[in-house]
Amino acid sequence: MLRRYLIVNGIMTALLYGAVWAFAPSVPRLIQSAESTFKAFAMDSPMLRPVVYRIINGH
Repeated sequence: MLRRYLIVNGIMTALLYGAVWAFAPSVPRLIQSAESTFKAFAMDSPMLRPVVYRIINGH
């Protein structure tokens, strides 16, 4: 009984990790997507645009 539980649990864990690995985006792509979303949001905002511009350009 315990052996069957351990086998099923191991298989289900491997399948779960495989599914997450297959459907999760890669880390560089996730960072790039978050960065582009933030840039689009910040540059469209009249209050955040000057702040972000000064931080990026160092003025």
